[in-house]
Amino acid sequence: MIICSQVNDLKQKNLFICFTGMDGAGKTTLAKSLVEHLQSNGIKSRYVYNRYIPYLVRPVMKIGRIFFLRNKNFYNDYVNYSNTKRSISQKHHFLAKGYQSILLLDYFIQILIKIKLPLILNRNVICDRYIYDTIVTDLSVDFNYSSEDVRRLLAKILFLFPTPDVTFLIDLPEEIAFQRKNDIPSIDYLRDRRKNYLNIGKEYEMTVLDGSESLDKLKSVINECIRRIIL
Repeated sequence: MIICSQVNDLKQKNLFICFTGMDGAGKTTLAKSLVEHLQSNGIKSRYVYNRYIPYLVRPVMKIGRIFFLRNKNFYNDYVNYSNTKRSISQKHHFLAKGYQSILLLDYFIQILIKIKLPLILNRNVICDRYIYDTIVTDLSVDFNYSSEDVRRLLAKILFLFPTPDVTFLIDLPEEIAFQRKNDIPSIDYLRDRRKNYLNIGKEYEMTVLDGSESLDKLKSVINECIRRIIL
């Protein structure tokens, strides 16, 4: 039985629901389905695709590719590419910290525009990816974070970001996720990240769903969970 975890007292008008998890888990499909379900029941909702998009950090990324990642290919040789980035972050600790700070500032600004402002305006927001995904997918592996490093960073910065009323962590075996998407460079890419997702899911009492279940079953569980919140 799935228990809807991390539910805040929802007496306010605005509802903030997040879907998180590794690529191929089904976040986008489930988030859009929830928006359709809410709207069909007369609850206006806004779908937000919230994957981190590099703006401020883009010049730094270009410089990094020129000086450190030349002839390294993310898609053709993910393991070598990832190992190189880890090695660079360890050798150039100051530069790595600066890069991470700019990235988080960049994402914070995006959150203000995409999520914080709509919530202030009392709109319901269904978020496809959030700060958890940015930490796990864009930082934890490349900078060789331990589970404790991930926990410590989230504890340090989460107060800056709106707190979801519910966070659904969609988990599934890496092999299934890899088969679902053609833009995942390697199954190792998923293995590197899944453990951290599960750790933060437990740490922040997320509602963990088995992404290998049928879509109909997952939609039903999610809809029932949200129904209990808004009653």
